[in-house]
Amino acid sequence: MNSPANPSYKIVFTVSLRGQTLQLTREGSGFVFLVFGVGLGAINTGNNLLYLVLAMCCSFIAISGLLSEWTLKQVTVKGKLPPTFHAGEATPLVLSLANAKSSLPSYALRVYFPNHKTLFKLEKEISLFYLAPASSTDKTVMMSALRRGPLQIDQCQLATSFPFGFFIKSKTVPIQIEALVLPRLYETTAPMVLSKEVEGDGKKRQSGSEVHSLREFSEGDSPQSIHWKSSAKTGGLRVKEFGQNANRSCIVPLHFEENELDPFDEKRIEEKISKAASQVFHMIRQGVQVQLKTDDMETDFASTESHLENIMQYLAKLSPQTQHHRKADDA
Repeated sequence: MNSPANPSYKIVFTVSLRGQTLQLTREGSGFVFLVFGVGLGAINTGNNLLYLVLAMCCSFIAISGLLSEWTLKQVTVKGKLPPTFHAGEATPLVLSLANAKSSLPSYALRVYFPNHKTLFKLEKEISLFYLAPASSTDKTVMMSALRRGPLQIDQCQLATSFPFGFFIKSKTVPIQIEALVLPRLYETTAPMVLSKEVEGDGKKRQSGSEVHSLREFSEGDSPQSIHWKSSAKTGGLRVKEFGQNANRSCIVPLHFEENELDPFDEKRIEEKISKAASQVFHMIRQGVQVQLKTDDMETDFASTESHLENIMQYLAKLSPQTQHHRKADDA
């Protein structure tokens, strides 16, 4: 049984044919049973009044099918998303519904995306009570992508329960929505700032003209950063912290071991990519010169928005399995 186009209705029966779906609601099933009861009573008793009631009930069903068909007829849907956005980030999805009928309006329209739960989730249902003839209207709903990579939506379902709510009729409508979902970003602690010659979890090594503060010496600090006068006064080694105008650079490594490329370990792979993306994002926002280094590629050092966008797009399309196979072939 398909999910109902209108979640407020309970679906009893569903039939699909040629891109259209007809769903019988719980209220509609009660009405159908009433029609059968009236029909049996009319046949058994021969009561003309019951025949008239039966004819009226059947006309309700016929009118319901006719009006719902008219409502869906010549209604088109277009959608638009930002070209890029991060997974897990609330993003506006703008849907434009247009009624090409010259004299007949459309009522009780709903737009939904079947089988979308693995790709994205919507903040709320998309519904429109009235769409005037020869007009269009925009509906905006917030959506969140569940995974990185190219996102392509090529169809949606347009449904209506008009006029009585006995049936929900829906049809498949083509729609072209394309976007690139960037890796999910996490809150991360301020990463260590490294020199261009250092890679991994190293210690700070900065150079600059403005000393911001002093701190205790720790393993890995450069001897050049020791403040000898302060160290002599306190009896312990003190090192200089440089201000924001210091030249700072960092290498963000992203490597995958062979045992991490198991298809069933997708969650671990995605977390590793998201962690690297988060470090790059936050460091560039802090003005750090960042280089991303993977098994088959390394970027230049830069802290510009275009550099950030290029790295994010690369990570969005990154396939560790393909990367590993390419590396094995080269070997």
